[in-house]
This record gives sequence, structure tokens and C-alpha cells, in this order.
Amino acid sequence: MLLQPHRSFAAEVVSEAPLRVTVLCGFFGAGKSTLLREAIAHRGQARLAVLVHDRSEAGLDDGECRAGAVEVFRLGEAMAELVQRCVGCSLRDSLTAAIVAIARLQRFDRLIIECSGLVEPIMVAEVFNDALAEQTPLAALAKLDHLVTVVDASYFWEDLRSADDLQTRGLSCGTDDGRTVSELLVEQVEYSTLLVLAKSEGLTLAKRQRIVTLLSCVNPEADVLLTSSGKTVAERVLSGRGQAQEPVSFQPGWTKLVEEAPMPGLRSVSWTTGVFRAARPFHPERLWQLIEQNWLGVERCKGYFWLASQPDRCFLWSQTAGVRHYECLGDWWVATPREEWPTDHEFQETLSRQWTVEFGDRRQVLAYIGYRLDREGLLRRLQACLLTPSEVLLGEAAWRRFDDPFARATQEAASWDDESDSH
Repeated sequence: MLLQPHRSFAAEVVSEAPLRVTVLCGFFGAGKSTLLREAIAHRGQARLAVLVHDRSEAGLDDGECRAGAVEVFRLGEAMAELVQRCVGCSLRDSLTAAIVAIARLQRFDRLIIECSGLVEPIMVAEVFNDALAEQTPLAALAKLDHLVTVVDASYFWEDLRSADDLQTRGLSCGTDDGRTVSELLVEQVEYSTLLVLAKSEGLTLAKRQRIVTLLSCVNPEADVLLTSSGKTVAERVLSGRGQAQEPVSFQPGWTKLVEEAPMPGLRSVSWTTGVFRAARPFHPERLWQLIEQNWLGVERCKGYFWLASQPDRCFLWSQTAGVRHYECLGDWWVATPREEWPTDHEFQETLSRQWTVEFGDRRQVLAYIGYRLDREGLLRRLQACLLTPSEVLLGEAAWRRFDDPFARATQEAASWDDESDSH
């Protein structure tokens, strides 16, 4: 069944409870379709609607589904927009229209959405969160229960170490899609409410436990289930989130480490988690040299940093075992006019905790998750990239004159983008 455009949204009164929604994400070949079929088989008397992105090739037999009181809807171009790094109106409208159309039929207990392997769960969560914030009909008609990411145990560890981008593997959604396999896999794990480990039966107990530990560190808030558990997994996929708060929120492992929130205990000395913290800025050349070296043992590293040569700018660092990436998020609050600061109490409290007399809210805070990591060695290398006390005394005017490979790389990337746009 192909979903067609329907009437414009308007205020309405919903006569029944909201349609419960489960979303299945995961990389190509991870096992989403197998899990979907398991869920259908163990649904009991529940009336299910299944929304399938055409590229997912779910392998469902429409006739068999109808005979079993399961209706399959197929969505092509609308869902394709989910793989773009854009959360504009077209994204919201396309997916929202499909869910609202199914909910208005009022003949289902649950909707299961099987996404393409390129979809990041956070994008789906934002569709529901935006509906709550804007009080659109979707907020009354449907409720997001679980964002499930299926992880392929047979390839996950190796793919996490891959430097391949999606285009290299012929899997991207277009020439503008510059994501890497490693980044996509980690973000699919981080922004989920439930993780399902598939194809782990052929692994040794040690290898399986290693992947489970990594998943638990990357996303401490999500339970990790094995597909070998069969009916138990299907029941969890079809269950609600209980009294979970709306909108749907996430706190990945790196965020918990930065905010010093509780993390799961590590049962093996092979695993390390922690945070590198410092107030002094990084010297741009020394940090660049470190970036070009191999960070052995680092499975995930993410956080914020600042450079002496660009003292106003707040940078985001994001690293997996296979790739490293940085981007400028904007200016630090110390470099922002006070009249533009938020005025709520929570912001003031947070800022006061982060503030130092010398540097304001500028700081280095990099959370890391490591396997067989030389923790002390990593911290020494990062420490060596900070300005020395004598360099600090030179002052910001001198810092800005430091040779800056980051600025050069940013300028080069901008010129490449301009060239691409001109062709």
C-alpha cells in the first residue's frame, strides 16, 4: 500500500488513545527485517501497521500479513529525506503525514516503522519532539515508544574501525552525504532507547561480551538484548516505555561522562572511561600533530575544546575507533554579548560551574571510552598540547598569530565546497 498525500493538518479531538509507535533502525544487513518478522509473529492479538521504507527491502509477504491482521504501508521519497542532515519542514511533513494518515485509520494498536540503514534515530525522535513542542496533530494521534537499533555483532567491531565513508561503499543518499560508516553506526547506537544485538551466536563469549560492554558504555540508558532471546526481544520491541518522560531525550555515554552522571560499572580491566579536563587552550600546531597520530584503544571520544589561535570559538570533537572529526559550534559565552545570554536559572547555574576567572567558560572537556587503552599515555599527550605557562603569559593577541592548521583546513574545505557548487 502506497501512502498518498492527505488533507492539511487541523486541530482535532482524538477519540482513542494515541497510536503507539516503535521504530527499527540499524545499518544495512544488521537484521532489522528478521526482528520485524519476529515481532509480527509474537504480537498476540495486537493489530499492527508496518511502515516500510522502500530501500529497506523488508521481505514481508503482503498477502500473509493481511491474513494475519497486519497491514503493510510502503513509503519511498518521504522517508528518503530522513537520511539527509536536514531537519527542515519537508522532513517533518513527509514522515508526519505518513504516521498521521495511519493513526487516523483508527484500526491499529501499534505502528512499526522499519527505516533504511542510513537513518539516524535522532532524526525520527525530533519529528515526535517537534510535534509535542508545536502541538501539531501528531502529538495527540501517536506516541513514540521505542527507537530500536539493531546491531550486527559479526561486523560491528570491524566497521567501527573503518575509515570508509558511505559513498565509498555505494550506500550514501547523495553526493552531499559525507558521513562515514563508523560515525553512522555509533550515532545509531547512541540515540536509541533499546539495542538489539543480532548474529552473535557465532562469536565466542568473550567477543560477544566485548561488544555488549561497548554498547553499554556508548549508550548506558538502553538495555542490550540478544536476538537469540527470541520471544523476549519481540515483547520488548512491542512494549511501551512506561512512565518515560516526553519529549524523548537521550544521554549518551560521552555526555554522562562530561556531566559526571553515573555510568555502568566495568567488569573488565580492559575497559576504561574518563574525561580529559583543562582550562588552558590547546596550541593549534601541537594538537594538529596529535590528531594525525593513531589514538590506539580509543573506541569513542567526544567533547568540546578551544584553540589559542581562535579563542572565541567553541569546537566539538567527535571520534570513533575509525575516524576523527571536529567542527565549530559557535562562540563561547565569554565571547558573546551578555544581552544574548539565556536568563533562566538552570543556564546561570551551569555557567557558574564552568566559569573561571581567567578564561570564562572556555575549557577542554573530552570524554573517552577505551579498550586496552593506555589511559595515562593519552592524558599525557593531550596535556602536552596545552599552552605552557609561559605561552599563556603571551596573551590572546600573540596567540592569534600562532600558525593554525585548523584554520587552513577549514578554509580549504570551504573552497572545495564553493568549487563543487559552481559545477
